[in-house]
Amino acid sequence: MLKQMTHYLTQREAQRLDEQLMSSVYGFSIDQLMELAGLSVAAAVGKQFPSAAVASTSNAAGGGYNRVLVVAGPGNNGGDALVAARHLVHFGYSPSILYPKRSAKPLFEVRRLLGAGGAV
Repeated sequence: MLKQMTHYLTQREAQRLDEQLMSSVYGFSIDQLMELAGLSVAAAVGKQFPSAAVASTSNAAGGGYNRVLVVAGPGNNGGDALVAARHLVHFGYSPSILYPKRSAKPLFEVRRLLGAGGAV
């Protein structure tokens, strides 16, 4: 079986991809892209480090994980991190957010995460 190579985007490639996805051809909003990115990150964390709730039903070694530290910066990647934290709460984790430089952008709705049981 062939091993699939992982391709990483440069910053410029990622910017171009975002621009294409938000163009009239595809029509994604920044909110939609942020939601998809955050969900993808949360799913990857869940796959690599199963939550204690999942581990107890799947006989995973080590008993699973509960706590997750999410580091969120002031840019759009920070927004992705906050979305990931929200999804992680729903996946059975207790995320804590390190938010060293807060943004004034309305997309950073920390209150929704707090309402879902997360900590900042």
